[in-house]
Amino acid sequence: MNLYEKLLKIVKSDIVEIFGPSGSGKSTFCYLVSLDALKLGKRVFFLDAERNLDLEPEELPQGFDYRYIPDYNMILNVARNLPQADLYVLDSLGMSVLPAFAEASADKKGLMLLKAIALMEYFKLATWRNRALTIITNQPVSPFGKPNVPEEELHPWGDKSIFLVKEVWRTYIVEAKRERTVCEVRAWRSRRWGKDEPLFRLTITAKGAEVEALV
Repeated sequence: MNLYEKLLKIVKSDIVEIFGPSGSGKSTFCYLVSLDALKLGKRVFFLDAERNLDLEPEELPQGFDYRYIPDYNMILNVARNLPQADLYVLDSLGMSVLPAFAEASADKKGLMLLKAIALMEYFKLATWRNRALTIITNQPVSPFGKPNVPEEELHPWGDKSIFLVKEVWRTYIVEAKRERTVCEVRAWRSRRWGKDEPLFRLTITAKGAEVEALV
């Protein structure tokens, strides 16, 4: 059972949200899931709001629909008519919404939150229609205006109840050395595991990245 199959078994046809600070392996994890889905002949739609993967069209494997779109309104327009796929990735919700939210006037900030909920609903419906798996990455609230919040108090921008996700997981950097970085994906708000239960371990070196399932 590869990584894509493992997540699909856990999440079923639904959305898992993965949040964590920058550099903690979120995008790499999503990319590895995408590659494993492609190996099985699945179709992948990967919407990159940060240019984390930096892939050019000639580098894309067959079946990998990768789009770099930093503009939030354009992201909304694309999400309204998502193509058919077996795996959807939005990387990341926080970095696409929060800059627009920061620029909005006080009377329009509530509208921005509603648009974020609508964005999640578009992905939810596409996931349901296509019996797909969706991964949404997100940023923790604390770096935006609260840089000194203790590590244990980090939480994602937005809540599970309004962002329509089934599972919320969190990434941690557990080892950072010149020769390698090791990150873990742990349960944060889950129907199956207690908080901080390790689920996956990601090892990143100059030769590439590997992920190990811990559950």
